Amino acid sequence: MLGFGGGKGIFPQMRDDVVERHHWLTPDVFAQYYAIGKLVPGPTTIMSVLVGYHVANVWGAVVAALAIFVPSSLLMLVAVGLWQSAHGSPIRDAFGHGLAPAIVGLSWASAWVLGKGVVTSWQAMLLVAVTAALSLATKIPAVVLIGSAGIVGAFVL
Repeated sequence: MLGFGGGKGIFPQMRDDVVERHHWLTPDVFAQYYAIGKLVPGPTTIMSVLVGYHVANVWGAVVAALAIFVPSSLLMLVAVGLWQSAHGSPIRDAFGHGLAPAIVGLSWASAWVLGKGVVTSWQAMLLVAVTAALSLATKIPAVVLIGSAGIVGAFVL
């Protein structure tokens, strides 16, 4: 509920909880679930359902889905109402401009945390660097980049 910048803002904390603190997943499995979340339609946070299923089967998936989507959806309903009521306000504009750098920072923090413990060779680091560079320099869809990196990784790593 407190993640800014969409799902990317919560992945560092989610990884810390499920990999480091509770040891429910390995770093590799967490990264794989994240990749699946990126590839399927809908929000990337759908990967939390995979985590829930991994931990406690169907009921774990149900609880994870409700926990990840219901509180933030309710908060967003309230926030949208407040945001629309402040239309044209200079405070609203300043707030929006101030959040943009924080969201970008959280997105990069997510990428760093997801790669921690998974990128263990210079070949993997090179693959990550090339994929990140292509992501920043081109308009190639994330699905294509992730899928291509997975294929290259399967043969090279």
